[in-house]
Amino acid sequence: MKKIVIIISGILLFTIFTSLSAQSCDILYFCERYDTELGEINVGDRFYSGNLTVMVLLAAPIYYTKVYVQLDKYNPRNNTFEYHMDEEFTVEPDMDYMYFNDIYFEDKGFFRVFLLDPTKNTIVSALIEII
Repeated sequence: MKKIVIIISGILLFTIFTSLSAQSCDILYFCERYDTELGEINVGDRFYSGNLTVMVLLAAPIYYTKVYVQLDKYNPRNNTFEYHMDEEFTVEPDMDYMYFNDIYFEDKGFFRVFLLDPTKNTIVSALIEII
């Protein structure tokens, strides 16, 4: 009986620590648009072509004043992601929650989207499918 209690306690503690660490990381995600009163509208990772909003939630403030959102498009012929476009944005150094409106996804396909620092190093990235 003692072993069962120890095993269950271990599993419970593991579950708690795993969920806590998952919430303390950087994340990039997508929505149709961001409204200052309603928040994110229609969050997802599969959209029709057009303008979308890239959302970023960081575990710590961004520190930088200039960042880039870069799109790499998947090329199935080469089985690689290839540079598609990037756009520069100005942010406040103390921000940890940001949104970048009107990122235009014109082509259908899979895109890898990056938030890059001023020297073009990756801060966070995610995948999106445009149908």
